Amino acid sequence: MAKSKQTVTPISPGGEGNDREKTDRENVVRRSVRFFGETVHELRRVTWPTRKEVVQYTAAALITCLVMGLLVFAFDEGVAKIFALLGIGV
Repeated sequence: MAKSKQTVTPISPGGEGNDREKTDRENVVRRSVRFFGETVHELRRVTWPTRKEVVQYTAAALITCLVMGLLVFAFDEGVAKIFALLGIGV
């Protein structure tokens, strides 16, 4: 079986191409408006945390960061002391 050849029609700047570009732009605008509308709809369906929960979650995050920071500091100081005992200068 022989494959059929596809013909490509060039788009001229003053002709049919402008209509297509206009349609593409309209589609982009229409899709963007739809996207933001759906986003607002979904955000209205979200169960937002209460003020008390936000405070609790924030406190838990800050305490976790503080503990992790202290662990990293302790590890760094321990390695530095071990290097000092071995005479390795860093």
